[in-house]
Amino acid sequence: MINLPILYFGYLIILFSIVGFGYLSSKLLSIRLSLGELGLSGILFMTILSYITNLFVSHGFIHNSIFLVIGLVAFFFILKKKLFRKKVKLVLLVSSVLFIGILMYKTHDDFFYYHLPYTISLIEFKKIFGVGNLEHGFRTPSSIFYFNSLFYLPILEKSLINSGVIYFLIFSNIFLIQKIFNRLKNKKYDFILVLSLFSLLFINTIFYRLAEHGTDRSALILIFILAINYLEGTNRKLSKINFKYYYQKILVTTLLIISLKSFYLIYTIFIFIFFLEFRKITLEENFYKKIFFERVSFYFLIGITIFIFTIFSNTGCLIYPASFTCIDTFSWSIPKKEVIQMKTWYELWSKAGASPNYRVDDVEFYLSGLNWVPNWIQNHFFNKISDFLLSLFVILIISSFFLVRYKKANLQKKNFHLFYGVLLLLLLEWFLNHPALRYGGFTLIALFIFVPLSIFTESRLNLNSKFKKKITFLIFLSFIIFSFKNIDRILKESDKYKYNPFINAHYFINNNTDHFNKLLLKAEKKRDVDGKKFYIVLDRNLIKKIQLNK
Repeated sequence: MINLPILYFGYLIILFSIVGFGYLSSKLLSIRLSLGELGLSGILFMTILSYITNLFVSHGFIHNSIFLVIGLVAFFFILKKKLFRKKVKLVLLVSSVLFIGILMYKTHDDFFYYHLPYTISLIEFKKIFGVGNLEHGFRTPSSIFYFNSLFYLPILEKSLINSGVIYFLIFSNIFLIQKIFNRLKNKKYDFILVLSLFSLLFINTIFYRLAEHGTDRSALILIFILAINYLEGTNRKLSKINFKYYYQKILVTTLLIISLKSFYLIYTIFIFIFFLEFRKITLEENFYKKIFFERVSFYFLIGITIFIFTIFSNTGCLIYPASFTCIDTFSWSIPKKEVIQMKTWYELWSKAGASPNYRVDDVEFYLSGLNWVPNWIQNHFFNKISDFLLSLFVILIISSFFLVRYKKANLQKKNFHLFYGVLLLLLLEWFLNHPALRYGGFTLIALFIFVPLSIFTESRLNLNSKFKKKITFLIFLSFIIFSFKNIDRILKESDKYKYNPFINAHYFINNNTDHFNKLLLKAEKKRDVDGKKFYIVLDRNLIKKIQLNK
């Protein structure tokens, strides 16, 4: 049993270590980052190192303890700076308020299916080729598993290996809070301020339940930050300094988004259109040569290579389940026919053609053209998307009540049309291919509404003496809603499962996860006797033998 003070102490140790790694990455890449971005950059740096070290060692107590100590040493080094010590108060305040989010009994529905087993495989084994042959869930690895595997620590053991998502939420909140108050301080009462406020209200009130985050919602939160950095950068004065500053931020944020799920590779389009926005500068002689030889450009390429290599080593595909990227001649490769079947299944699921309780009879007919739309409207739009839209409008109505006046001010036109055009294309791609909220719909729909309304609101801001207090109240209100919703959830879990975080703050662990470890142990015995093979390789024939012998 893990009591509440021990869990909180471990939670803070990890938090400070993340900030330390963020500082190290900012120095390595020579990037100027805000405190929130420092934390997100720290998560990315730790994740990339986690991928690399797992090639050589498992992520046991010794590895993880050394890892976190390095981050803590870097953290205490920057803690000596007076300016940074003031910022730490914000980190402690936000993290303490959001801590209640990780107090849970019931985890994500997929947690015991593949989230926990995949994380445990990283803790107990070094790199495994062909792990996708064990379970379907192992074919779509997420960086959140590699990040979580670093939290297997002495005393705490598995208590925090489901908590990676809370750190995305913490540092995203800090980024948005700093963005809002820096603009208030500098009297920049523009649509970036409003968009940042809308985004913060959204993630704290709609994404309040961390057990539902899985591998999707952290990426969706980061897309808000990507949008804000992009729109802020393209509405600044065109200069090489501004381009480089925002290019670095966009690249790091995009890399972190892609790492969480490979299909978010589509969001690299924002990097290309950012170059297009600055075409007057980027067309200058030798400019591309200089920017592509930036440290952050190499960092991006290294990160993408590592993520794609991991998918390939698990499945034989560069991007799973895109069958045209698969090479099924390797012993561990998933057969292309099976990859195509899984792609069809994912599409069927997202288009409301299947659920745990039913599946449509004629799959081919259902997925052809727009035959799926009536059933999708009935089973997914109502009531999931309709309830979500209602929540969005409640956020906008409450915000408007505090911020908007009827008199319109004449302001400079905003540069957002190219961004909005790409947003519409992404929304169309989402609707036609994977129209489930968790697969990008949450953020795409929200930004589709938030961006034009932020510009509209900017021209009607009620800039009286209480403007800052009103914004502070709205931020405070979002944290109150987050806290009360989680308190209500804990009380329900207490009634249903007898969960008491004051006695045992640990989430429920299903002991049946040992089945995966037994499979891996059997597979490990099949390695070459001479020990020269570095990796455990789980090929298709071997898996069949294991299944027959278990």
